[in-house]
Amino acid sequence: MKKRSILTIGVLLAMTVAWTALAQPPAAGGRGGFGRMREAQQNALTALQEQVAKFKAMMEQPPQAMQGRNFQDMTDEERTKMREEFTRRREEQQAIMAAMQKQIDTLKGGRQLIVEHQESLAPLKELLTSAQSEKATATAAKIEKLIADRQKQFEDKMAAMGYTPEMLERMSQMGQRRGPQ
Repeated sequence: MKKRSILTIGVLLAMTVAWTALAQPPAAGGRGGFGRMREAQQNALTALQEQVAKFKAMMEQPPQAMQGRNFQDMTDEERTKMREEFTRRREEQQAIMAAMQKQIDTLKGGRQLIVEHQESLAPLKELLTSAQSEKATATAAKIEKLIADRQKQFEDKMAAMGYTPEMLERMSQMGQRRGPQ
């Protein structure tokens, strides 16, 4: 009798879970959260590969301004052109590196970025507590400003990735419940 009851309850529970899952409206694009995350990561990986190829091509291409000549043998005009070219190349490289970092952040995912952010703020928060206990108000104010600036940068980065403040709060709470991993 007990075996039948347990089996019946198990089947009913499984059917209830399946029914609620099927009753959920489809997300935008017909994919759930995991499907969207997987698709975003696939797109990020493709974009990252493209950025790496651009960066590699740029690094393999020698600067045209040098053309096998020595810096001391150049005229002032040639030196100016060379500096401009190096500045342009450096700016392009920095733009590529920023795009690569954005794709890496997408691959990591929101939860991992939150964990890393919280870990990076931990020493500052300890320092703030120490400064407050020592009644070093000026130092505490500077540390609070540093924490606020980093928090703002993090929120801006996450917003650019499509995370709302509510989503961040929810993920942060989930991470706190799980504890350190």
